[in-house]
Amino acid sequence: DFHSPYGCSKGAADQYMLDYARIFGLNTVVFRHSSMYGGRQFATYDQGWVGWFCQKAVEIKNGINKPFTISGNGKQVRDVLHAEDMISLYFTALANVSKIRGNAFNIGGTIVNSLSLLELFKLLEDYCNIDMRFTNLPVRESDQRVFVADIKKITNAIDWSPKVSAKD
Repeated sequence: DFHSPYGCSKGAADQYMLDYARIFGLNTVVFRHSSMYGGRQFATYDQGWVGWFCQKAVEIKNGINKPFTISGNGKQVRDVLHAEDMISLYFTALANVSKIRGNAFNIGGTIVNSLSLLELFKLLEDYCNIDMRFTNLPVRESDQRVFVADIKKITNAIDWSPKVSAKD
């Protein structure tokens, strides 16, 4: 069930890829990514949120100490996947495309790489020796309180799992 036009467009794209594999025999695979992060990430408030908050921490460290805004209380939890793990997945999937074509897979950092906004802020505060001050907006209706990807299907299919820890 899609809860927003954005979610609906993602679902439609997924279905097209699955149908192209089934109907036309194309080697298409759907990866349903959880939150991703990594160096040189183009970060915005609602997409690339780990990078966005890292950018805020750097700004605070550099003396731009303006409070920022978050939606909700900061206790919302997501699993995060590092870009290096994503690239590893893509190469492993390409090498095994005949085994996985026509399938959709949930991709993420799993429970071991899950954290709340408040936990991320604490990591950044400790790492940068700063105090991250923020204000709260009401929870967005489209937000889930907790989302952690179940990657068993892709792990079983091609023996892939994340290696980079969110704490690193």
